[in-house]
Amino acid sequence: MAPARPGARPRRMLEGAIRMLQSFASWLSQTPASQIIQNVLWIIPLVQTLHILAIAVVLSSVAMIDLRIFGLAGRRATMMQTADRYVPWLWWGLLVLALTGVTLITGEPVRSLTNPAFQIKMLLLLGAMAVTISFQRSVRKNAVVWDTRVRSSASIRVAAVGTLLLWFAIAVAGRWIAYMVLEY
Repeated sequence: MAPARPGARPRRMLEGAIRMLQSFASWLSQTPASQIIQNVLWIIPLVQTLHILAIAVVLSSVAMIDLRIFGLAGRRATMMQTADRYVPWLWWGLLVLALTGVTLITGEPVRSLTNPAFQIKMLLLLGAMAVTISFQRSVRKNAVVWDTRVRSSASIRVAAVGTLLLWFAIAVAGRWIAYMVLEY
């Protein structure tokens, strides 16, 4: 028996995962919930509109926090006050995105779940959520430090720009779901 090629096992595992995902997506597309979403003409446009509005809420919240970090807005508010004002909007926006996203996926699971753009979006989203949780905890534990060092810390400003770019990348990846279709 010849030794297996390097990388053959991970490739087989990936192919197996893709087949499982395709099977799940095919099954989901046949469920009554998916059929209703697919066949009632107003559901997808309404849900997409709500999804887009929630994206605007999330991106606006992140932008307002970043503007405070750069001292371009909200200078009279502490970082704790800024976080208390905008982070809840971010989380509520994410909740609406999750609910509308599940609806959109249920309506078109084959197009969504097996799409590399969707998978990238989900990975980026996990990273953005981790950054948001880290930011929230840091501001709560070190409120004084955030207020005294935020304007002089290059690393905080770089992280703020990086976070905003991460959220924009999520939006772009989400938009690419409609245009990236691969056949396995």
